Order: sequence, then C-alpha cells, then structure tokens
Amino acid sequence: MNEQVAAEIAEEYLSRWRRVAVYDELALMEENGDKDWANVTGKDGGGYKVLAYVLPEADRALRLVIAVNDRVPRATVAPVTQTAVIRPDGTYTE
Repeated sequence: MNEQVAAEIAEEYLSRWRRVAVYDELALMEENGDKDWANVTGKDGGGYKVLAYVLPEADRALRLVIAVNDRVPRATVAPVTQTAVIRPDGTYTE
C-alpha cells in the first residue's frame, strides 16, 4: 500500500464528510454501530478500501474516523487514518 496515496484518499473522504454530515446523522450512525465503506482506485492505480465510522467522545462529541487500507488488507500493514471530532453544535476540531 502506498501510504501517501492512502493518506490523500483519507483526507479527501474526511473533507467530504465534514462538508455534508451533520451531528444528528453521525450520532445515529454511532448509536447503531453503522459503518460506511467503499472500494476506490488510488492515483497510483492501486485498490484501496475506505472505511468510515463514528466513536463517542467526551461531552457528547463524536469522533469521525476514516481508515484507508489495501482493498485486500494484510495483517502486517496498518490502515492510514484521519479523524475529526464534531461537537453537538456542529463545529469540527481536528
């Protein structure tokens, strides 16, 4: 896995989620344990799997996690992750 390409994919997906996701939707996603994933092709032609999920944080905040790995993950390679925290008022922090 090309970690630079994976990091660019993770940042692109996180940026999209920050633009369109609202707190209530992410809270429901966390409550239900939902995950969103997609298979994508990186600019290097490699296959990557993008996984998005939400974890609880203190003070009702939520942590949105984007993890990118090889399309067929290998146990020896950790995914590249990007995260952002959304507060109940809709503001994000990195």
